[in-house]
Amino acid sequence: MRRWIVLLLVAFSLISCARTYDREATFIQEEYASYEGKGTAQVCGQAYLHLDGGNQHVASDNNVLLAPVTSYTEEAFNVKVLRGRNLVDPDPQAMKFEQHTKTDDEGRFCFADLPAGDYYIVADIVLPTSTKEHHRSELAHAKASLKAEENVYILVTR
Repeated sequence: MRRWIVLLLVAFSLISCARTYDREATFIQEEYASYEGKGTAQVCGQAYLHLDGGNQHVASDNNVLLAPVTSYTEEAFNVKVLRGRNLVDPDPQAMKFEQHTKTDDEGRFCFADLPAGDYYIVADIVLPTSTKEHHRSELAHAKASLKAEENVYILVTR
């Protein structure tokens, strides 16, 4: 009987971890107003991971996301990036403010013509042990604060 209880508890904890997180934050247009249109700031950087043994793994040809910091993106950042939980699909209105690019062979990336403000930068870095059958990646992240006409260089790592 005790064995069944333990198995039931383990199964319940695995199911609850795999659940998709329902967003509590809502898209608030006013929080995005300052991020509309083109700006004069730029953020460039390099993305990489610190691996076991002290080695670095550069994000070569990997996806990088830039999103303005708002209450809506803050929740997504905390849940998905920091806690690694799945989220329900984002509000299409918020997705209009996201930008995407890929890193070059040395992990470098750049986002230009940005309005001043605070941004999350998240790189989805494919691990060197990843294969077609077993895709494995980790999210590296950083936060950048940009002023008008400012060029910022940032390291996106984990």
